[in-house]
Amino acid sequence: MQYRLLLVFALFMLPPVLADSTASPDKILRMGIHNFPPDFVVSADGKSCSGEGYLLAQRVFAQAGFKLKAVCTTPARMYLLLDQGEVDFSINVKTTAAISKKHRFIEPAYMPMQLMLYSHSLSSTAPQDKTVAAIRSFDYLGQRQQLLQQGYQLVDMPDSISAVQLFLHQRTQHLISYQGPFVAYAAKQPTDVVVDLKQKKLAEIDAYFVVSAASADHQRIIEVLQQHAKVHSCSYLKGCG
Repeated sequence: MQYRLLLVFALFMLPPVLADSTASPDKILRMGIHNFPPDFVVSADGKSCSGEGYLLAQRVFAQAGFKLKAVCTTPARMYLLLDQGEVDFSINVKTTAAISKKHRFIEPAYMPMQLMLYSHSLSSTAPQDKTVAAIRSFDYLGQRQQLLQQGYQLVDMPDSISAVQLFLHQRTQHLISYQGPFVAYAAKQPTDVVVDLKQKKLAEIDAYFVVSAASADHQRIIEVLQQHAKVHSCSYLKGCG
């Protein structure tokens, strides 16, 4: 009887940490994703999204004990969600005027990109009215303002693919687009859709992971990305590690 009392007393006195030895559920981070293939792909109904960039982030943060939730949205909406802390991070260029300077862009960059101006030939049935398909809220490294000053008319669409589609359907004379989404979409179209297109390289720029200043895990997200880059000696995070 005395032995049993001592055993019960010993169990009662165990440190609380032993009682909590079961691992807590993984912390969930929210990544903002807009349609920017092949790195970020949103379904036609907007209810699901993924892509190469999301899978990379999923793998990197899983190693640090985080689960990732994709938040499918448009660029304009995503910038608001970053401000509100409704998404913890996304990927974007540094020069977007709609992104608050309080948010943190992480070095090294995620990937390099080429900004292009695509145009229909004069022999096509596309309008010759200086219209340019573009993404709403993208300033394209100041190119949006330059085009407006030169008399071009920008036709804003919600995301990269809707802008590409508008242009390829010959509803605008020009398209301003980063090369990746245009090539990814055009590769799946009949060859006659993209024949006789002219293209002009406007600029090169890097895209970065951008972390919301309002995220409760702001500092930890930065540490995970920087540690991954350091361990794998990444010059760009895409395709590294």
